[in-house]
Amino acid sequence: MADSASQQPKVSGPAANALIYVTLIIFLVLGLAAGWRSHRNAGLFLKAIRSQAVWALALNFLAVNIGSGIFFTLPEVGTIAGITGVFAYAFAAAAPLLVFAVVGPLFRKHNSCQWSMTAFIMERFGRPLHVVYGTICTLFVGMYLVSELTTIYSVFELLTPVHPLAPMIVICVVTTIYTAFGGVFASLLTDAVQCVLILVLMVVAVVAVAVSVRPSKADIDRVGLVAPTKMGGELFVILTLAIAFSNMYHQGFWQRTFASRSDRDLRWATGIAFWLVFVVTALVGMAGPLAAWAGTWSADSDVPGSSAFFTIVASLSGWVSGLTLVLTTALSCCAIDTCQTALFASLYDLAEQRVGIWVVRAAVVALNVPVIVLAMRAPDILQVYLLADLLASATILPVLCGLFRRLDFVHWTDALAGCFGGVVAVGCFGQVYLGNRHDGWRLLLLDGGLYVDDERVLGAFCFAPLGSVVAMLACAGARMAVTRMLGRAQYRYEMPAVEAASADELSIYAADSKPDNLKSTDRKSD
Repeated sequence: MADSASQQPKVSGPAANALIYVTLIIFLVLGLAAGWRSHRNAGLFLKAIRSQAVWALALNFLAVNIGSGIFFTLPEVGTIAGITGVFAYAFAAAAPLLVFAVVGPLFRKHNSCQWSMTAFIMERFGRPLHVVYGTICTLFVGMYLVSELTTIYSVFELLTPVHPLAPMIVICVVTTIYTAFGGVFASLLTDAVQCVLILVLMVVAVVAVAVSVRPSKADIDRVGLVAPTKMGGELFVILTLAIAFSNMYHQGFWQRTFASRSDRDLRWATGIAFWLVFVVTALVGMAGPLAAWAGTWSADSDVPGSSAFFTIVASLSGWVSGLTLVLTTALSCCAIDTCQTALFASLYDLAEQRVGIWVVRAAVVALNVPVIVLAMRAPDILQVYLLADLLASATILPVLCGLFRRLDFVHWTDALAGCFGGVVAVGCFGQVYLGNRHDGWRLLLLDGGLYVDDERVLGAFCFAPLGSVVAMLACAGARMAVTRMLGRAQYRYEMPAVEAASADELSIYAADSKPDNLKSTDRKSD
């Protein structure tokens, strides 16, 4: 990939090392300083409930939405689906944030001390579904980590003569140190500062590109990518559903949702974050069409569309490559520390909150090793994301149904049946749409990728959530009918009484000062 975009990296080895490691040292100091407040406070380390105001929370939602991978995936969409595809992706990345503004208050209404999705599932559905959801969450976050490290490896390879393995490992070490020291609270503070830096660098980069790259109207008319496309329209639906459902399995989003000081702050923060995410992703995505119009990238060349952004960088002054290197390092730190703190929460919940923080810290450190090994193998990240998104689309709605009082009859077996039903619905749709069993059920693998000429991917992402709800209700109806025939009492979940949280519960200092003494505080909501 390195040879595709630029044969001669414009950042020398010594300069690249200086930019990367100075940036990491600054973030390490910042993270340790932020973690000093939370390293011996279990409430701040794992939860940080009601600790973030509007702007800090908005910046954190931006951080959890972006990573260095945006420099590859977004421009590629622009080179294939044009401007319509870019804005579809930007909308799909930003719109799901508004879901948390609606669902977050529902969780707090259910339990004012709620701090994670898995904690709710344990309370509402019990241990079996809790294990299933917690395992999927852990796999999802691991996948995000592999994706981010694969991307940063590629960026370092493109922009510098430095071997990418060493800085990639150092990034993992730096983020692991300050997240293992300060937990969620340290991640929240560092992400806010990192995002301010990222926004400043983005503005500088956009100005530099706008001044230097000016394609003519004739070039734009010749290349195209301006008119609305059928694929771009489909991406509005596919990507919005895929990202919205997959976000529900990312503990980083839930940690930020419950870190809001109030429901009002959450609504304002998600609204601000919507526009921040939309603007940032749209600007980066426009690098694809811009590269085609300016002639730095062509569909006829050997350079993949995913490298379109870097062809523009290669055509500019060397300082732009250096700025991109710092920007990418900052984005990676944001994404990686968010994933690591999300792993803390997922593993702690899987253990039913019965282990000490040091056990969870050691487990997350150990998991970095296989993640780095997988990242070096450079898997097809888009394909992995698509499979994960389809799985999320097929399984999350039955879980969310547990929030509603009118669905208090839904048992964990019904929700689990709904999860399987969503997967089966995709296979059934594929068999009907494609006309044969083999190709139909292979649709579950999405081996044709996202950019296909027909509506198979669109149908898969629409039928997956629909099928999960239908299967859940069908199972509930059958179970209730059998229960009635046997003359037994029907299952009804008793929603907890809605009470205002006490002052101790609302305080971010309510947890014990000793990090290993967690059971008495964390089991309060179970």
